Amino acid sequence: MPIYEYKCERCGATNELIVLGKEEAPSCKACGSSDLTKLMSAHNIAGSTNSYAGEAGGSCCGSPNSCDRPGSCCGG
Repeated sequence: MPIYEYKCERCGATNELIVLGKEEAPSCKACGSSDLTKLMSAHNIAGSTNSYAGEAGGSCCGSPNSCDRPGSCCGG
C-alpha cells in the first residue's frame, strides 16, 4: 500500500497517509483540513542490505564514482 507524506497548508502539520484510491481525498490528522500539499519522500526498502550506489561506487548524480572529482556534477 502506498504511504504518502502531506503538509497541511492550514496548520503546518506533516501527515503520513495511506491513500487507497484516487477518489479518496486525504485530510490532515491534526486539524481535519483537506488543503494538503504532497511532499517528495525518499524511497525506503525495509531490510535491504544492498544499495545500487554502494555497488556502483557511490554517486550523487547517477554517474558511478563521480562525486568529489573536479568537474563532476557534484563538485563545487
